[in-house]
Amino acid sequence: MSAPTPGKPKTLQDTIQDIENQIALLGSGPNTDKKKEDLAKLKELLSKARLEQAKVQLQTTTASSSAKPHLVRVPIPSVNSSTAVTMATPSPVLPRPGGSGQNHSAGRISPEGSQVLSKRRLQDLVREIDPTEQLDDDVEELLLQVADDFIENVVTSSCQLAKHRKSNTLETKDVQMYLERNWNMYIPGFGTDDIRPYKKACTTEAHKQRMALIRKTLKK
Repeated sequence: MSAPTPGKPKTLQDTIQDIENQIALLGSGPNTDKKKEDLAKLKELLSKARLEQAKVQLQTTTASSSAKPHLVRVPIPSVNSSTAVTMATPSPVLPRPGGSGQNHSAGRISPEGSQVLSKRRLQDLVREIDPTEQLDDDVEELLLQVADDFIENVVTSSCQLAKHRKSNTLETKDVQMYLERNWNMYIPGFGTDDIRPYKKACTTEAHKQRMALIRKTLKK
């Protein structure tokens, strides 16, 4: 092993290298009790030297990071909450109809042209039932709102059924299942082609009393 150059201080890395070389030399020969004892001492010194080297590197890293220029934080001006709400929601969504004196037409989100049921179509349906029947404006708005709510509920519940069967595609069977389970509605031409048995709606006691009163009135 070559001696270190005179006048040049021995670094910690040089010490670790010397210990590793001595361990390599001792490990090549026959194993004796003396050699085992020396190897144990050298390995202990090597672990201490590496631990000291790690401490020095940590101190160096900490000193270099503290020498970096400090970042200047510029405060962001706060935005008025009312202004933020106005910017986020340009068109307010009004509550569902139910209160008196409210304009129900403003509560519908979809415009007249993109609605499934428009005022003209609603008037046509009423004329099919009774050509002489006329609806008030408030009644028309309420029926249109009910139609929008019905479609929204059907789509939302059908999407939940599709998600329940772990599918990202809404299919006809999802809508059909919701309509059958909740509204007892079966649309011919969609879903399965088998003949569904007619499910008679349960008759309440109040309905029976009304029917009895109607029959009694007709007999007079």
